[in-house]
Amino acid sequence: MQKAIQIGYNEQFEKKCEFAQAGGFQFIAVNFTEMLNKTRKDWDFAIDNIQRILDKTNLQCIQSHPYYYDLLLSSETEKEECEFAVLEAIRASGKLGASWCALHPRTSITSGYANSESLRDNKKYFTKYLEYAHKYNTGLAAENLPIFPGIIPMMPFYGYCYEDLLNLVDSLNDERVGICWDFGHAHMIKADQDTALKAIGKRLKCTHVHNNFGRFDSHSLPDHGSIQWDELMPVLTEIGYEGPLTAEVHCSYNDDDLLKSFMSHTYHCLSYLEKLA
Repeated sequence: MQKAIQIGYNEQFEKKCEFAQAGGFQFIAVNFTEMLNKTRKDWDFAIDNIQRILDKTNLQCIQSHPYYYDLLLSSETEKEECEFAVLEAIRASGKLGASWCALHPRTSITSGYANSESLRDNKKYFTKYLEYAHKYNTGLAAENLPIFPGIIPMMPFYGYCYEDLLNLVDSLNDERVGICWDFGHAHMIKADQDTALKAIGKRLKCTHVHNNFGRFDSHSLPDHGSIQWDELMPVLTEIGYEGPLTAEVHCSYNDDDLLKSFMSHTYHCLSYLEKLA
């Protein structure tokens, strides 16, 4: 099973790629969420620069995370700069060889979180994004979202449960649309992840691997939290999952030695999960 780590495209990207490769990684996911309000020229430079770094470090980009809207912005609201960032990230992903782009579904908040309106809006967005996905030979993976226990009432964002994702993916009926399962998000809502993964089955195309203790979306290393990995990893084998284990973990280290250690430890955590699978 391929093991990858997500790295944000910013001023530390090249250094983190170098440390990731030194820590054992051969694959990465590129996070484009900091590329909002960039021009087409900026995106062209970013694509060339990322490819240069991948060639230098002998890494392969297999997954990405395009820009995503604020979860509290209702799904009928469309912003030109946001749409441009999403489409350019899909273009960049295809050119860099990423097989899947993890996309957050959006929620119709003004309708009172009505599933029908949320599904309608997401089908509209995904249909538009699919034109780029087909053009640039990549895929769109709808990601399950968290709800936050500290918010009263808890906001049932569209896509927090696997049934939402199945409805969206099946309604689009396109081989370039699948699901990205975020283990940490699912753990926050106390989801029955075993049941969810079995229901998703072959629709599962990529993952976000991180941990928490069920209250905050902390994106901690897999070994720091209360997810029972020994119960979940064998399910990936059972459903025939062939995609990567991609760590989506937060790292605030500026010290190079600590950052190197973090990359190495993350790789070994994923290797441990691979053994469980």
